[in-house]
Amino acid sequence: MALTVQGAAWDAAKVTANTASRSSDSPGWGPISRYVAANLVRLRQERGLSTTRLASRLEELGNPIPATGITRIEKGQRRVDADDLVALADAFNVSPTTLLLPPTYGDDLVQLTREHEVTSRTAWRWAEGHQTAMDWDAHPTANSVDGDPAIPTEAYEREQEFAAQQTAYRALARPPAHRRVTEHQAVYLASQLMELLGDLVASTPSADQADLAVLAQTARHRYDQLGIELKMLRERLTRTDIGSSAPKDRPGGN
Repeated sequence: MALTVQGAAWDAAKVTANTASRSSDSPGWGPISRYVAANLVRLRQERGLSTTRLASRLEELGNPIPATGITRIEKGQRRVDADDLVALADAFNVSPTTLLLPPTYGDDLVQLTREHEVTSRTAWRWAEGHQTAMDWDAHPTANSVDGDPAIPTEAYEREQEFAAQQTAYRALARPPAHRRVTEHQAVYLASQLMELLGDLVASTPSADQADLAVLAQTARHRYDQLGIELKMLRERLTRTDIGSSAPKDRPGGN
């Protein structure tokens, strides 16, 4: 029921924002501005906040936007700058991404710019630091090797392009200390496993059974690999603990 209410709130808010943003008062509004306006309406409704209460909260956070200003944003008559975006996210207790993207996660298309659109799944993974803003799917088939889906020959160049973009993305998308953690083999395998499980959970009864079987097999393979990595990590940490706690010879001792 909660998802149905959220979906209805989003649909209504999106219509309002799209209509308003095409008016003469909001020339040049791009897709993300429309998403922000629609999400502002949706989140206010779901949090049960009037424009006056939200304005009071923003005042407490040190980034005042009057109630009339909030209404103007929702009507597509006032832009939201970066400071406003973060303050609104803080006031709603959500991530800024929640305001920037539609509340969907699947194969529906999301416009990141006027000329670049990706699936909502890719958009969220991009915004959360997991992958580059490029749709790519290995399209798993029953023809697999060592539990991994086969990749059609015609997708090879696309795969190479995605790999290059992904490498460049990971180089700068996160702080170095965070990147060292996420690039550890155990963490990498865990993220792959989570993505595979997400695809399985999101599958519908009409999905191709051969594809589902390969997804399940691949997930199991990643699970086994993760178990090996965790065992090796534990052994390394145990050796480190033993080494650091071993008594040291005192100077001049026998």
